[in-house]
Amino acid sequence: MRDIGRMSGFFSAYSALQTGITPYHAKYAITSVCDPKTLSDPKLLKRSKEDLDPHAIYLEENDCQDLYTEGWNEGHSQGVRAYETRDLELIGEIARLAGRLAPFYTSYTTAENDARDCQVVGEARAHFIMNWRQTGGDRRRRKGI
Repeated sequence: MRDIGRMSGFFSAYSALQTGITPYHAKYAITSVCDPKTLSDPKLLKRSKEDLDPHAIYLEENDCQDLYTEGWNEGHSQGVRAYETRDLELIGEIARLAGRLAPFYTSYTTAENDARDCQVVGEARAHFIMNWRQTGGDRRRRKGI
């Protein structure tokens, strides 16, 4: 949950600075990601059966919200820093994170779609896409979700 919050916070901060419009709001994202019904039923998690660990202890709602908020705050500050300094390494790190998490937050996404959502342009966009694809995230299409 912390990584999902970090990625969403980064996307929110970077795209808000790039366009002036905030596409993601932490309180709405927490509500959808940390829904008690989803957290208590592994079948409702957007994960394939192979990814589920039968020995894992699934999060309580408050723990989920705390982890997501912690990640959001970290990602938001990193998004601001990446925008101001044009730090390609930080953009690449978030892109690799987004590529690894892609199967969790959507049934199918591409590097280009995430780059568009994050509002990266030019050299930063090419760097984002290249790093996102290193994870193999775009080859993980799952059917039936």
